[in-house]
Amino acid sequence: MAEPKRALQKPCETLLAVPHTAEEVEVLVHSAAEELWKWKELGHDLHSISIPLKLLGCASKGLDIESTSKRVYTQAVFDLTKEIFEEIFAEDPNLNQPVWMKPCRINSSYFRRVKNPDSLDEIKNFIATEVLKLFSLKKEPNHKTDWQKMMKFGRKKRDRVDHILVQELHEEEAQWVNYDEDELCVKMQLADGIFETLIRDTIDVLNQISEKQGRVLLV
Repeated sequence: MAEPKRALQKPCETLLAVPHTAEEVEVLVHSAAEELWKWKELGHDLHSISIPLKLLGCASKGLDIESTSKRVYTQAVFDLTKEIFEEIFAEDPNLNQPVWMKPCRINSSYFRRVKNPDSLDEIKNFIATEVLKLFSLKKEPNHKTDWQKMMKFGRKKRDRVDHILVQELHEEEAQWVNYDEDELCVKMQLADGIFETLIRDTIDVLNQISEKQGRVLLV
């Protein structure tokens, strides 16, 4: 007897328990940005805000895996949105900087990137674009991909961990070659040395004047 033909098994589709599509993430980011905007307009500290329950929706009370996954994912999107929002409105570290000090280098990728920070729509769109890039849900047109940028460090095949490490290397490179503090330290040491020399010279001159006046009084 001929063996019965086995039915071709269709590949199982991966079911996502979290809203990991560009459209869904964009909605989450816009909602989070609106809440952060309201909090900022009230004059509250952005560090003290926690994710509103209405952003969690039905997942706020569920204890099953799907609800927990959605809750954690929404929290991650909110925290990332909050981080970018804080950097957009961060204070300029050079605002009250003394004239004799070099301006501080700003390592933030989002500081003063929004042309009109008074426009909520512009802020929402900017943050949504950045979050989608970080989640690899949107690629920049006419630009090298992150994997292509990594090729300057070698031609070997790399996994996601290597990809993240290389991104961090790019971001921290400016800190490694920043010699502003060393330069300021050398300048202060040089200034202290010159000041001490001037004080010694002044003391020597005053001593000489005092000795001459003493001789004149003796005569």
